[in-house]
Amino acid sequence: MPDAPRFSVTIPAYNAEATLAETVGSVLAQTFTDFEVVIVDDGSTDGTRALAESLAAVDSRIRVISQENRGSGGAYNTAIRNARADLIVMLSADDLLVPEHLSAFDPFIAENPEASVFTSGGWYEYEDGTREHSTLHERWANRQECTLNDLLSACFFGIGAVFRREVFDKLGGFDEDIYAEDYVFWLLAMANGFSHRFLNRPLAIHRRNSVQKSADALRMRRADVRAVREVMETGLLSPREISTAKRVIRRHLANIAIRLTLGALLGNDGATRLIDRLRSRHHPSQEA
Repeated sequence: MPDAPRFSVTIPAYNAEATLAETVGSVLAQTFTDFEVVIVDDGSTDGTRALAESLAAVDSRIRVISQENRGSGGAYNTAIRNARADLIVMLSADDLLVPEHLSAFDPFIAENPEASVFTSGGWYEYEDGTREHSTLHERWANRQECTLNDLLSACFFGIGAVFRREVFDKLGGFDEDIYAEDYVFWLLAMANGFSHRFLNRPLAIHRRNSVQKSADALRMRRADVRAVREVMETGLLSPREISTAKRVIRRHLANIAIRLTLGALLGNDGATRLIDRLRSRHHPSQEA
């Protein structure tokens, strides 16, 4: 068996025929080349599996695994359990890495051997091709380390996050029964003592559209409430963290109530646009 690569880029793919080739292309375009790509076709009903296999046929660094649909958490679990590298990169099938993503993280991780979870800044890309920095990139511009208390306040672990395999092994993988499986994973990682480092560069691109954002907003807020409650139940939080968690839950519940009310008056998309406009004016460091 060949030596393990430095990074394993894991991509769960469900009905991702329209975006998967570009996503994988962004990985193959990396200036750092010691990596593998593990794609898990999660029971797709379109041409995702055939596309993934065609990509693997022309680049030996790509492996494809097919399974019955288990959701994003289940697909990540399969990908990571089959990955050969110690450093795991998470990438959705419709997002992108910039060409310097791995080459930037490689020395950064080597310089921080005590840390186990690594994130960076990123871009949002909209349907018209325009891009903007994630406001959380600005929030962490002058900091390299965040705490569990910070993560409770806002889920800023985004596209292209990297973590050591020991984190996955300790936590037993992702929860396959919830929507915000990644947020729960990060919260539990930090609650269990794994430390985080932030690389102050925009190294990944999250593609957004207004329909997706409107449809997902309420679901995400409800999932955030469940995620925070789940980590509270572990008994691992300090009194300060518990206080933050309770405050965050109240904020999310208020957000849900406002969205439901405005949605009834303005429609879901109109409510989302109004809330985003108000948030950017008064709370520029918070994501939607």
